Amino acid sequence: MSDIPTVHNIRRVTGIAGQVSYVVRVQYDGEEEMTTQFVGQLGETGGPVVAINPNGHQMFVTDPARFGAFGPEWVRRFFA
Repeated sequence: MSDIPTVHNIRRVTGIAGQVSYVVRVQYDGEEEMTTQFVGQLGETGGPVVAINPNGHQMFVTDPARFGAFGPEWVRRFFA
């Protein structure tokens, strides 16, 4: 059993003022698939990133720079 989820899909949604969001479908072993959204500045390293869970709750990602520049690979590294 792995603590790392399977990333099924990452979809980019263009936002405003240079922000983009990535909607990602992930699934942990033995659990239902879930969708999470991340909002940040494309290519930014260290800028604020907000995670939005399926219930609409929002939280800032602690130290987003540890995952590199914000983009689809950032999302993969977040879940790795």
